[in-house]
Amino acid sequence: MGPQRSADDRALGLDRRISRRDFLDGMAAGAAALSVGGVARAATADAGAPSRQQGLRGFDNAAMAAGHAVRDGLGLGAVADTGEHYDLVVVGAGMSGLAAAWFYRQQRPGARVLLLDGCDDFGGHARRVEFEVGGRQLLVCGGTQELWNLNTFSPESLRMLADIGIDRERYRRHAAADRDPFAAAGLRPGTFYNREDFGSDRLLLNPSMRGITAEKLRAHYDGTPLPEAVKAGMVRYFTDTTDHLAGLAVEEKIRRLRRMSFSDYLLNVARLPPEAVAYHAAGWGNDMDNSSAGFDTLSAWAASRSYPQPFAGLGLPKVERFSNVVADVGELIQFPDGNAGVARLLIRHLVPGSLPGSTAEDSIRAPLRYDRLDQPGNEVRIRLSSMVVRAAHVGDPDAARAVDISYVRGGRAQRVRADAAVMACFNAMVPYLVPELPEAQKAALHRSVRKAQLRSFVAIRDWRAFHQLGVYGIGSRGMPFAFTTPWAMPEWGGAYANARTPDEPAVLFMNLSRHVLEQRHTGLPPRERWKAARAALQALSFETLERDIRSQLNRMLGPGGFDAARDIAGITVCRWAHGYAGGANELYDAQDAPWVVGRQRFGRIAIANSDAAATSLTNAAFAQGHRAVMELVNDVVRPVYDFRWAERDGGV
Repeated sequence: MGPQRSADDRALGLDRRISRRDFLDGMAAGAAALSVGGVARAATADAGAPSRQQGLRGFDNAAMAAGHAVRDGLGLGAVADTGEHYDLVVVGAGMSGLAAAWFYRQQRPGARVLLLDGCDDFGGHARRVEFEVGGRQLLVCGGTQELWNLNTFSPESLRMLADIGIDRERYRRHAAADRDPFAAAGLRPGTFYNREDFGSDRLLLNPSMRGITAEKLRAHYDGTPLPEAVKAGMVRYFTDTTDHLAGLAVEEKIRRLRRMSFSDYLLNVARLPPEAVAYHAAGWGNDMDNSSAGFDTLSAWAASRSYPQPFAGLGLPKVERFSNVVADVGELIQFPDGNAGVARLLIRHLVPGSLPGSTAEDSIRAPLRYDRLDQPGNEVRIRLSSMVVRAAHVGDPDAARAVDISYVRGGRAQRVRADAAVMACFNAMVPYLVPELPEAQKAALHRSVRKAQLRSFVAIRDWRAFHQLGVYGIGSRGMPFAFTTPWAMPEWGGAYANARTPDEPAVLFMNLSRHVLEQRHTGLPPRERWKAARAALQALSFETLERDIRSQLNRMLGPGGFDAARDIAGITVCRWAHGYAGGANELYDAQDAPWVVGRQRFGRIAIANSDAAATSLTNAAFAQGHRAVMELVNDVVRPVYDFRWAERDGGV
């Protein structure tokens, strides 16, 4: 029997059934798993693919609890030997782990590879989110969104993408024909002003920023309930072209910007009113550059590359946010389900029979056969819901010929053996999983702290309310979610279909507000703030998030006829407590690169993951997977080069 609902909850539709509700927050799950052997998995109401399961998704509570148990030093207890032996075991079936399996088999065709992952789905953050509304399949990405700028990918990665069926020229033709129904309907961005802070709930359309002048922007802000200091400050933020560092050479300007925070620049150099700076900071969603840390921990130089408006008069060189390595960074490629579409193509080629079809286009709607992933006859096996808790050499690491990998599945600790292993998991966990690592390497790996992220998706039966209000993309301050918008996904020449009319279903993306997680008043360095934000995120239950989602949508869209109880068809919240990789921060860190020290091969164990490059990009995940594999192949697996004048010699 479900919980008793108040009249307000029933009005919001919290008594309506969705496919999966997980009311267990991460803290409760951790408390329930005091030992590795005691980890239990929350019941799932739906059968079928994990991508269709709704409610609280992302990192499994059970996997998180098992990892925390290892971190806290709790013993494994009895470990059952499966008797399995593989050429390679990959720990982590995210993008780096899948790529590592691919690259290894390119070097050693026919090699037997096992991938182990603690979650019930593959891809890491490249997670497919799927709804079915009125017989229509709706897809979005639960995390990693796209292949950013293909020319920044390594040659090996580009070859892999081509081999699995991603044709860049064909995608360009598809993208040229794509149509965004929301933009085509003439909808405009808007801002929601809430009654708690501004006296009443109001949704106002934003002006077009193309060719905006201070006069036009001022006229817009005069129609808002913002205080005068915020109005004046925001006009200056977007239109001021004063050189606030006049008289300094460009090199000296950059040097100073590197040494001051973004908030210092806005307050003390550009001299914006504190109220305006606070208002602007509150508008960030929680997955922006310095997630959950704040303007005061982001250097002004870093901010200038992402938010150039308040630096417009300084005459700074143009630096692309995503790359200054190549002149032409290349196009973006995005699947309707984000990089989960890329992960599915890798799975198709690693595990024959797992995904029907032969092209990128015909993979999009096809159901993946999860029951084929871990069959004994497979050369590549992918074992999900299997949290690795230990990786140890069999004997002295310098002379060992094998590695034992222990994992927890279904509450039981089990062990497999491999000739070599790639740790493609969070690098901060590697010291706990491989306790025999050198202390200096452990210390470097412990600095790999990730940023917490949360991405919420709401399937709605139609988008008439947006059409009625003329709005597409709503920013809101002081509310649980900072940004709400319906998403149009790439259609790949008709392989996927967005809604064409307001009467058709769509998916909303709702981005959690920074103030929910931000630790800006603590004064802590970014890594410590990210840890605190992670704890705050884990403490959020799905019931709280669902109530906030329904209430905020009713308040913003109610004047357009929206009714959460009637119009919401499903909700999936992807909670990534260990979200995206974070690198060095020039305000806090010495100019070292701890990830380079941390990723060094240790005997037959190599280390991959985007953490090993300290950047949360798929090209980094792929490149680190390739590097880790080649370290093993060249120095461990086949150290004898096969030509007669080779000077190296040794056994396999």
